[in-house]
Amino acid sequence: MKFSLVSYTHGLLAVLLAAFFLYAGVKKFIPKERPVNPKANLAYIESIETNNFENPISFRLAVKMLSASGFLKLIGVIQILAGLLIIIPKTRLIGLVFLLPITLNIFAFHLFMDNRMDENIETGLFFLVNLLLLLAYYKKITALVGAKIKI
Repeated sequence: MKFSLVSYTHGLLAVLLAAFFLYAGVKKFIPKERPVNPKANLAYIESIETNNFENPISFRLAVKMLSASGFLKLIGVIQILAGLLIIIPKTRLIGLVFLLPITLNIFAFHLFMDNRMDENIETGLFFLVNLLLLLAYYKKITALVGAKIKI
């Protein structure tokens, strides 16, 4: 079996992406002890009282609500499942498709609600890597959809 640089790079990027999202998914189930930060609590209270939900206060509040509701645990399960599927070459396409809306959502969430540029770049890179890895399956995807898309 002959391996090209492209297939080797594809496999390496896929395993790295899978490892990151396996870690991120598992981390959502590990309880965290959060230190009490009175200044941060005052910032939340002040933003609620003044109705001033500027970034990243709105981002932090949204993440707290998603966490409190259990939604982040559902995302964690999907991240773990997608990571496991991506590691196995035969199921990689399914895993990448599962992960695509998650990476898009994470990127959009940071882009619209978080003003930290490093976070926007980091989450954008994960989304971009996911898209690039999916490009390797272009023929399979178009055959499944039954459409001819020209890029």
